[in-house]
Amino acid sequence: MAGPNNFLTQWKEARNLVLSAASQPAWQGALLEASMTQRQRFDGGAVLGLTTTRRSDLAYSGKGTAFATNGQVTSLDTKFTGFKAELSPWLAGWLFAFLMGTDTVTGAGSPYTHAFTFDETTRTAVPTTIYLEDTEAIKYTCPDMCIDEVTITISEIGAIMAEMTMQGTGYQTMGALANLPALAAESYILGSDAALTLGPVGAPASMLGRHMSTTLKLQNQLQVHRAPGGRLYGIFVRKQSPKFSIATTIAAKDTDDIYTLFQNDTAAAYSLTANSGAAAQLTISLPQVHLKTTKLGFDGDMEVWQIEADESTCYEVAGVPPISIGVVNSVPAYLTGAA
Repeated sequence: MAGPNNFLTQWKEARNLVLSAASQPAWQGALLEASMTQRQRFDGGAVLGLTTTRRSDLAYSGKGTAFATNGQVTSLDTKFTGFKAELSPWLAGWLFAFLMGTDTVTGAGSPYTHAFTFDETTRTAVPTTIYLEDTEAIKYTCPDMCIDEVTITISEIGAIMAEMTMQGTGYQTMGALANLPALAAESYILGSDAALTLGPVGAPASMLGRHMSTTLKLQNQLQVHRAPGGRLYGIFVRKQSPKFSIATTIAAKDTDDIYTLFQNDTAAAYSLTANSGAAAQLTISLPQVHLKTTKLGFDGDMEVWQIEADESTCYEVAGVPPISIGVVNSVPAYLTGAA
């Protein structure tokens, strides 16, 4: 017999996320469905948080009670958090394009080489649109979503892992896409393919066999810009000064080539390239690194150096950015081409 406790449970692996390589041509205008082409694999734990700011008369006198007698929503915010996925070539390009803001593409056909650097011509973030299906009933589109933070983790085996957060202006439109994109066949960029070179500028050396792991984090420190006339929503999203940090673990050897870089404040060149195929490559380049910390650690009984640097110790010299990211994949371009 049917009763109130009979219901169809919902499972997170059935959730869907759809992304686009295109940026929005204008704020408050979602991309058309024709541009929403990338059905993205993810671990299912990412959530869209729609939060409200409210006013009430709780703290005012003249009500005859200690409790609020009226209130209303005064602003809405959208934030996408908890995203974690294996790093495919498409996703690698998408993450760095929308975080850093510039995509310089070379190649007349696939594979294409993308060079990403922080856009310093503006403090306005780059908006795109995401689509989510949380349950059979809750399906919606969010425009004005901007990447705030990306973390890349490279370990000795398996796919490189990516984490991300996004900030929006509060807009959300309920309703399903007419046609969910097909799931793409994907390859992945592997940590086992990541080769690191590190050493004094002009004389970097291979760390093959000694490089144990790396974590790279980049941030835009996004803020939603609000102004009178914007109703419950932000007008746009703006960036503050870009931030980045890198932490790498390297096995120590009998002759020192790591601690002296820190001790002498030597300018070092850092380049990490993961080549998992002709159209599946990632390069992290820091041409002028001064190590912020160098700590002795242990992997079992093996001694390792744990080195760190960030935007305060990686310098721009002769117009060369302190950090740049390269991705080789089959995508002609990001940030443009909205349908």
